[in-house]
Amino acid sequence: MAKKAKQSIISKVTSWKVVLGIQLIASLLLVVLIFKLNALPLLYTIGVIIVVLVLALVSFLLMKPSKNEGKGKARNIIGKIISILLSVLLMVGSLYIAQGNSVLDSISNANTKTTRISLVVMDESEYHKVSDLKNKDVEVNQDDEDNAKYMEEAIEALQKEESSIQLNNVSSYSQMANDLYDGQTDAIYINEANYSMLEEEHETFRTDTRVIWSYDIVEKTKDISKNVDVTKEVFTIFISGIDTTGPVSTVSRSDVNMLVTVNPKTKQILMTSIPRDYYVTLTNKGKKDKLTHAGLGGVENSVSTIENFMGIDINYYARVNFTSLIEMVDALGGIEVYSDKTFTPYTNGGITIKEGMNHMNGETALAFARERKIYANGDNHRVQNQQAVLKGMLEKAMTPAILTNYSSVLSSIEGSFETNMSPNEITSLIKMQLNDMASWDFYQIQLSGTGKSMTGGAYMPNNKLYYMIPNEESVNECASLIKQMMNGEKIHIEQSE
Repeated sequence: MAKKAKQSIISKVTSWKVVLGIQLIASLLLVVLIFKLNALPLLYTIGVIIVVLVLALVSFLLMKPSKNEGKGKARNIIGKIISILLSVLLMVGSLYIAQGNSVLDSISNANTKTTRISLVVMDESEYHKVSDLKNKDVEVNQDDEDNAKYMEEAIEALQKEESSIQLNNVSSYSQMANDLYDGQTDAIYINEANYSMLEEEHETFRTDTRVIWSYDIVEKTKDISKNVDVTKEVFTIFISGIDTTGPVSTVSRSDVNMLVTVNPKTKQILMTSIPRDYYVTLTNKGKKDKLTHAGLGGVENSVSTIENFMGIDINYYARVNFTSLIEMVDALGGIEVYSDKTFTPYTNGGITIKEGMNHMNGETALAFARERKIYANGDNHRVQNQQAVLKGMLEKAMTPAILTNYSSVLSSIEGSFETNMSPNEITSLIKMQLNDMASWDFYQIQLSGTGKSMTGGAYMPNNKLYYMIPNEESVNECASLIKQMMNGEKIHIEQSE
């Protein structure tokens, strides 16, 4: 009896109605997720619906009962196997689509910023965790007005971890760095955004030291996006490239500062690079300093600073952790980038970049984008290389080839990229590109200036630093081109390779 009951249950579970029902549910789930993602043109979506319906019909025809029991049984078994395989494939497809929805939610509508306070020791020290600093000296800077509110909370958190730590207040970041190197303090507790202050004294600070513990303070930020219909109207995105160990929302210097102006009607993209050392008035300080230091006031401060000195509007921003460039490029399957000379990157002696077009993997692209020492005009040429890398990534992302690397591309983006564009704006652009598969014209320009060493910057007024004094004619020319595009005009620039 038990054996017959067991066989009856198995028979019911594996009946053609149950198997087909599972396939229909998997099909419905896939279609619902596609509609939710909203990245496929309507024609493509209809095509998917037709395909899943046809597959369901084929499965039904194979599995439905037949008058000829011999042939019908064999066909029924084949139909069930096919239906089960299709259900698995549909579920896998649903997982991929769900991943797309998840990543879009995580990278879009960026409205937080993270301040990371880190406990730093010398790399060769014997300290590896907070408890190792029991009864040891740790220097902090509580006199910096910009950091005061963060340090108060961070110090409280550190003392909860190890109450015996002896905290010593030091008002000078330079002294903190020197004391750490000279062994006058066992560790320092510092906002990672202020690493630049230490690197002015010790250029190799990041490689000479180690972070053994961090405390993150996450805050909501104001939405500064100026929304438009991105498939019909021109818009400008500020690309901020950072280099931090924390999340991409971490407040940090903006080492790469690029404006990308997009005209979806004329299919033109203008990339405008601004040197990181550009000497401009920072919105949050009301005084001049390097543009890279504007990032210490948050990405919204960088946006406002650029808008003010160029006299333009910026619709959106995107922050990219530059160290993640390797994963992004590799996920795309490599990119094609032009170099105007053959050289071995200073940052990676194991790589050779040749004059002309190069197929670059992530490691090569990062070394190329960071290189400046082998060029006579240093940082000016580096921003050209950064534009070339971004162009290569955009061109590859606009081809159907990206679909074959869908999962790896999403994985590389999540956690290393964020934007204040909405998910609908992002998917509208994807849908537009899939719909017309149009080719785009890329134009590259950059602001120029003259290098000068001087004191008086807003963040480090007593330190003699290198700045780039803006060439006003260059600023006006670049701003004029952006404004022409924003007015819907088609631009033309002679580009040399």
